[in-house]
Amino acid sequence: MFAGGIGPSKWTGRGTVAVEPLAYITRSGEWSSLPCASGTGKGCRKFEREYLSKPHVYTVISADGKGATVQAAPTTLSECYGYQGVGTYSGASVRRSAIAASATDFFTDSTPPRLLSGEESAAPLKALAASVPKALDSTEHLGIFAVRLEDQDFYIAQRTFTDIATRGQGERLAFLIGTLGQGRFHILHRADEDQDERVLETVRLKSGREFLVTAVSDPESQFFRVYGIRDGHLTLVYSGGGSSC
Repeated sequence: MFAGGIGPSKWTGRGTVAVEPLAYITRSGEWSSLPCASGTGKGCRKFEREYLSKPHVYTVISADGKGATVQAAPTTLSECYGYQGVGTYSGASVRRSAIAASATDFFTDSTPPRLLSGEESAAPLKALAASVPKALDSTEHLGIFAVRLEDQDFYIAQRTFTDIATRGQGERLAFLIGTLGQGRFHILHRADEDQDERVLETVRLKSGREFLVTAVSDPESQFFRVYGIRDGHLTLVYSGGGSSC
């Protein structure tokens, strides 16, 4: 079982993080939902009693904070069945966010998403503006990430609520995953305009399967998405976790 954590303002070898259960994953890379239907409450009281009410120890498997242990405190459900709690990490610095698991023996090192410099992002931004002129209000203030999953290269264009201080007037949230070829940006996934989707981390199994994990917020909920390669193509393999309020 995974926990998603958001790093503190000060990067240290020990600190407090927000911890939230994400999903179950098998050794073969199959993802499944938690036994709590956030928003409806179905199964949540049992999940609280049997799992959330107990302390847990996770180990960070993503590149950011790799090897750190997270002591997650017992958690109670919120009034709308959310289950974000707090934890203490130690053993490595967590700069931004981290993905941790209760069992680590079937994970291996992954290459984290890389935020491109202004010069590096020029080509994908130009291709994006030329290929999909109506898909974005502007290419200004877009962060461009390079992500490699199972020997395939992808680009992510992202503008989030955290960028609101630098966003221009009228600029909307944006999250697109695509590939770059022959001067064109081919969109494979685009978040709804009212969704604040952002990159968290990648994780890799010893079997070779690799996944990109993102966090999504909209006016009514917060949840996670996991993308992987299936039959040679980028696919949304899981959507869930999080809470609704």
